Amino acid sequence: MPEIPFTQLLQTPLNQILKGLGDSKKVKTVKTTDTIAHLTGKMECFKIRTMPVLDAKTGKLVGVVSLVDVAKVLTPRNTKLPIEYLIEKGFDMTQLHDANKEMGKKTVGEVFDFDLKPAFIVWTEVLEEAIKQLIRRDENSRRNRTLVILDAGDRVVGTFSYVDALRIIRDGIGINAFLLNYTAHDVLTAKVITLTQIECLQDAMFTFGGLFTHIPITTVKDGNIVTGIVDDIAVATLEHHLLYEDLCDYPLGQMMTKVSDKNTVEPNCPIKTLIGKFVDGHERPTAILVGDHQGEQFTMAGIISYVDIFRKLLEFVEEMIAQQPGNN
Repeated sequence: MPEIPFTQLLQTPLNQILKGLGDSKKVKTVKTTDTIAHLTGKMECFKIRTMPVLDAKTGKLVGVVSLVDVAKVLTPRNTKLPIEYLIEKGFDMTQLHDANKEMGKKTVGEVFDFDLKPAFIVWTEVLEEAIKQLIRRDENSRRNRTLVILDAGDRVVGTFSYVDALRIIRDGIGINAFLLNYTAHDVLTAKVITLTQIECLQDAMFTFGGLFTHIPITTVKDGNIVTGIVDDIAVATLEHHLLYEDLCDYPLGQMMTKVSDKNTVEPNCPIKTLIGKFVDGHERPTAILVGDHQGEQFTMAGIISYVDIFRKLLEFVEEMIAQQPGNN
């Protein structure tokens, strides 16, 4: 990454910032004619969360497939399914195994709909535009966590995720006032929709209509004592068409990830440390809970997504530029 002030870096094209960008052979992709088994095998092997899909004939980008997309049609092997709960319901696990096996034989083009325009950015676009594009919602009112990077000839030459953007921000030159003086309290969203431990999968689907990334789980309705968090991949997995009828009343308290140092920060946590929660380790959350631990009890003050950090950063840079001599 170029050693230049962050205000200038924001206006620098991606192909001047990202190392190795341009070698399309190094980019992991799949074709529409590849099988689902090939797709998932590649995603697992290379730890890819968003896979660009190319037209088998033209080699052009036609779409992307995320882990959430995969979870809705094929229960991932590394997912901890509530097997005992399903068996008590009378569910035949061989049915799921057989369905997954058959799904693995189908092609990517047969299973996924690529009618919508995939999220991409041309490599001559500047960093600021890439960050803004990660903030925007698409035609389905969802945010894209990863952008596919195309060159001038529309070849796929790389990807750019919210994790990549956060790493660049953390290493930014000339923005220590933002990284060290701003805290989690400055960027958190205080008004958060929550569900309780005893509410279930169908409650989550009804409340959010599938448009969420994380749901804080509380001990009582509208309370702020949070015991865990449920993400969209977990819900998408249990939303599988063979599982949903048996799991629609599965308690969220049983499927949540418990609060821990990995998914929480205190309100006075500096932004630089906060970013580390998003990018360090293999979990790569898209949201972090903010609050105070009192023993094993966690009192939530709000939640922070990577979008909150991006927005506050762009505001900070705009104010910094406005304060420079000659800009008054």
